[in-house]
Amino acid sequence: MNILITGSTGFLGSTLAKRLLKENHHVYLLARTQKKAQVLIEQLNNKSGQVHIIEGELTKPFLGISEEEVDALTGKIDVIYHSAALLSFDESKREEIFHVNVSGTKNILELAKIIKVQTFIHVSTAYTLGTRSIGSETLYPTSSTFNNSYEESKCKAEHLVMSYNKSFNVMIMRPAIIIGDSETGESNTAFGLYGIIRTVEILKKKALREPNNNHKYRLLLNQSSVSNLVPIDYVVNVLILGLSFGKNNTVYNITNPNPPSNQLIFDAITESLEFNGIELIPYNEEHTLTEEEVKINTPIKVFKEYLNSSVTFEDDNTRTLLTQGNGNPLNMDKPMLLTIVGGFVHRNSSTIKQVLQETV
Repeated sequence: MNILITGSTGFLGSTLAKRLLKENHHVYLLARTQKKAQVLIEQLNNKSGQVHIIEGELTKPFLGISEEEVDALTGKIDVIYHSAALLSFDESKREEIFHVNVSGTKNILELAKIIKVQTFIHVSTAYTLGTRSIGSETLYPTSSTFNNSYEESKCKAEHLVMSYNKSFNVMIMRPAIIIGDSETGESNTAFGLYGIIRTVEILKKKALREPNNNHKYRLLLNQSSVSNLVPIDYVVNVLILGLSFGKNNTVYNITNPNPPSNQLIFDAITESLEFNGIELIPYNEEHTLTEEEVKINTPIKVFKEYLNSSVTFEDDNTRTLLTQGNGNPLNMDKPMLLTIVGGFVHRNSSTIKQVLQETV
């Protein structure tokens, strides 16, 4: 197939592109500049000519590409994976978030209609459910109560996508918190889980500089709460199954049916880092933190709603896809967590963000 991917420079988009190339599809990747395009081509090792770059900008009508380019794409693209989004929980960026996530989605939908795409797969987030405790495989009302503008924008984008279901097949794929590969641990993100790992890594380095200090640092994480983590390879498997078995006008929750507790996640982190100088405390004890511990917790506090929730997600549609494609539901255990966390620690042991250094 000829498949267009937005967000191809991101962790999910680039991993998806690699898998599609292995299956001999041609991929058309949206890139904002020639420099980004060249990086993409080098990463994907474009020896067979299967990679095609479309230089354009999501927030511009028709992506800002010329009439000649639109004509060349018309009738040629079979499927669009729309994975580009502005992932930010900074409420001062609300206007920009909606511009990218809603207006940008409108632009790519209009282009898809003009070039006569057959299928449009929209990569959303499981957290368009807002403050609900049960996640269904249906659209949520745009009037829901959301934790932030990002969730709200993605919910509105989902409604927009579904409104085009008479023009082409549309599917909404909703991954939960994406982490590294379940077999290799490969990742290139610093979000969520990885913010915690880097925080613990910094504290270990701090402790090594003070060998006689047996002080334990406290992190705000409810031990029994769960974090709905999904490995990147599982997410990509489901996305690709959508090519063959996905149904029009359908939502798929790509979530973890048995998400790990924060204690299990934390055990995997401390075991991988060989450091036990951390103690988890619940949020109702936040007032007991020292000034130093408040600073330590700042980088991960932004993920509070996602790392300390116990949402239950329905995933019957996704299970049906897996059955049709002879795939298996996700079964995340401690060995898998150790593979993912250990892979990250091994690759990043000497690389710590300056912004995190400044918090200690």
